[in-house]
Order: sequence, then C-alpha cells, then structure tokens
Amino acid sequence: MNVILVIVDTLRYDHLGANGGTAQTPHLDRLAGESWVFDRVFIASYPTIPFRTDVITGRTGGPFHAWQPLAHDTPTFVRALAEAGRPTQLIHDTPHLVNGGHNFDWPFHAWTFIRGAEVDRPWIDDRTDGSDNWCRDPLFDVFGEKPTDSWPQSAAYLAANRNRKGLDEWNCAKLFAEAARFCRDNRTRDRFFLWIDSFDPHEPWDAPPEFVLKYDHTPGYDGRIDPRSFGKRVTPDTPEPVRRRLRAFYAAKVSWLDHNLGRLLDELDATGLSRNTAVILVADHGTNLGEHGLWAKGYPIRQAVGHIPLMIRCPGAGAGRCDAIAQPQDLTATILALAGVAPHGPLHGHDLLAVARGGTAPPRHLALAGHNAATWRTGQTLFTAFDGQWLLEVAARPEDSHLSRMGSTDYVEADHPDVVSRLHADALDEVQRRGTHADLMAWLRRGGGSPLPSRPAFDGWPGPPGYYHYFDRIFMPR
Repeated sequence: MNVILVIVDTLRYDHLGANGGTAQTPHLDRLAGESWVFDRVFIASYPTIPFRTDVITGRTGGPFHAWQPLAHDTPTFVRALAEAGRPTQLIHDTPHLVNGGHNFDWPFHAWTFIRGAEVDRPWIDDRTDGSDNWCRDPLFDVFGEKPTDSWPQSAAYLAANRNRKGLDEWNCAKLFAEAARFCRDNRTRDRFFLWIDSFDPHEPWDAPPEFVLKYDHTPGYDGRIDPRSFGKRVTPDTPEPVRRRLRAFYAAKVSWLDHNLGRLLDELDATGLSRNTAVILVADHGTNLGEHGLWAKGYPIRQAVGHIPLMIRCPGAGAGRCDAIAQPQDLTATILALAGVAPHGPLHGHDLLAVARGGTAPPRHLALAGHNAATWRTGQTLFTAFDGQWLLEVAARPEDSHLSRMGSTDYVEADHPDVVSRLHADALDEVQRRGTHADLMAWLRRGGGSPLPSRPAFDGWPGPPGYYHYFDRIFMPR
C-alpha cells in the first residue's frame, strides 16, 4: 500500500466543518467522511520543527524536542521505509525544513521545495510593486506605515510574492499541483511514501479575494488585503473591526488550503490510487484568534493551539471517529504498520489505525505539550497536560498552575483543586517517564524555586559559535 502524509501548518481543530467549525472546508470534510477521525489529538513538541522531529523520529525529546536541525545520523521512519525498498518523496513549501541547514530533506530519496512562504529569500531588487490582491486598507492604519514595522520577515514574503497574478501562482496551489503530478507519475506504484508539507494556513494570513469574501461581507469591501495586517500587532486597544477582519483572513486561508487539497484528492480518484493509498492528514498546531488576548502562535499552549485535527483514510479499514488520546509520535508507528516495515529502534507511539479499529486498548490517558526544557522558568507555565476533558497549564507548583475545561477559556482551578492535584501529579510522572533530565526533575519535584538547573536551548548539529537561525537576518530594502 502507498502512504501519503499531509502535514498542515497552523490548522485549528475547531475550524473544520467536519468538526463542527464554521469555516468552509468541503474537501477536508469529504476526507473526514471517508476516514478515521481522531478527536483528542494534541501536539507534543512545539512548534514547527520540534513537531516534525516528533513525527519523523517517533520519539519524545527530553521531554520535548528543541528547535534544531535534524542530525544526519538520526533514525527516522523515512529511512526505514527507504531501506525496505519503498520510494520516498518530500514535497513542501514549509521553508524551515531545509532553509538554514535544517536537513529534513536528508532522509528522502527525492524532494521538491515550493518557494514563496514566510521567510523565503528569493531575490533582491528595488521594485515596490505588489501582488494583485494587496492594497492599502485604512482599517489597518493602526498598525503603522509599513508591513516591516513589527514583522521584519514580511520583507522576504513581499519580495517572494510581489509578481503573483493568477491563483496558480500562489505557493499553496503550486504545492498541491506538484503533489497531483507526483500521483500521475506514480499511478502504477503500490509502495511509495509521499510527505506533503503545507505551510498554509500559517501566517501571514494572505488569501485570494474570493476566499476572503466568504467571511467578510462588509459593504464595499473587495476582499483585498493590506500587507500591514501580516504582523502580530494586535493589542488590547486594537479596534474590534480589525479583529473581525483578521479572523476572516485566517478562515479564508483555511478555505484556500482546503480548495487546493481538493486537487490532490481528485487526482487520487482519477488515477485510481485511492484504491491502494492511505492518506493521513494532521496539523502541527493551531493558532490563537484572540483567546486570552493572544493572536497567532503563543505560549502557554492552550486548546486553540494544542488541539489538532488528525484523520486517516485507509482502503478497506473503515471509517468513523475515535476518542483515544493521540500525539504526533503515534504517526511513526501508524505509518510503519501500514507499510509493513519494522522501525529502527523502540518507538514512543502506537498504531492509531489499530486503536481506532478496536484491535488494541487506548494507550494513553494523558498528553503533554510544550517547548524544550531549556525554556522553563520559575513561576511560569512549563508545559501543558491534556486528558481530553481538562487541560492544565503546569507550573512547578500545583498552586501556580491553571486549569480549564476543553471547549472553554475560563480558568477554574479554584473550583476543582482535586483535578489540579491529580493532573499535576500525573503530568510530573509522565514528564519524568519521557526522559526529562534528573536535575530538572528534582527541581520540579521540590516545587521549583532557585536555582533552576541550566539546560542548553540548542545542543544539536550544527551549533558552532556564530550559528544563527536563517530567518534572523533578512535583507531589508530602504
């Protein structure tokens, strides 16, 4: 059987129509109707690169992976598939996988990078023309004069997309067109693995006008977008009309992703690959749209960011919904089981298709999500624990932790101290089981305080003196 993994960046669980959301997602809903849909899936390592490290290795970090390149000798399920004789292909427009030496192309037989997303560095010139869907909108005068005022990376995004005209020139359209072409070129295969990595609907929330107008019906508004909206400048004083339009931009980008995903699903049907190809679709995290005053990614990880969609369509495996608690490490075990390939070593995940079909008992009672331990600070939320009904923002001491119900943004720790105590104890046991350094565990067990053990934030290849993340130094035209 062929296997296609689609990772979508920044897709909220609650925006899919199939999950009761209000975004228009007919193709995602169609896929969900033919799949096992998992309703209690939570991120682990956060955000982009740490999540993909969870997936490609099938293992937890200590307890969460840091943002760092993939070392050449890292055991991955992609290499296991290749060594078993399965062709492996990566098609992505998520720049972080390869830019700056992140090395996620290394395990694959072949890879294709679609340019144009966020921190691409395509060209230097002195032109100031822009995409046809951009214009100045007085609504965003509150954000300053230039898109780069608070989001320097917009200089690269604007340069990468300034000549974009028709819909086929958008990077998301190119991504799924390339994936459809791969399916046509491999229609007779029954053993390939394809990883499609879509940066949409990640910021900037830039979508074609016809998709924006699905959600913003302001009289006289034509659906074009002011690039000043691309930054993360929402404050408590930001007017509500600005907030509403930003929410419309995000929903529009979700629908734009859905539209392009439909091209892949149609090609699978047209080539006959739907009969022998499993499709797994998952998001790496969600995003904030004003919850707790936060916009875009943020910390602590709450439901809007930590609760993600996952669906698995497998010919002959049935369909339905599953409420077992799952995390990204489970994808490795699931993919290898579909392929009939043994892992290189012990995995920290479970075959979710077997769980959904009733072959095994639900393997988890708790999910943990967070940054690597080098970011931990006394008196702050360290990571988040989800049990499907509750989420606890875990601090070193139970009394500094915050509790809320799934589906609510209200803190209720004062009303449920027993739940806080139980989840806090379970979370510490689980974070220890996942390999947290003994010094940090001792600090946690005594309720924090000083001194906090020092752990490196970046301890992997290639971290020599002078190394910096590639998106920190982008050319800024005058």
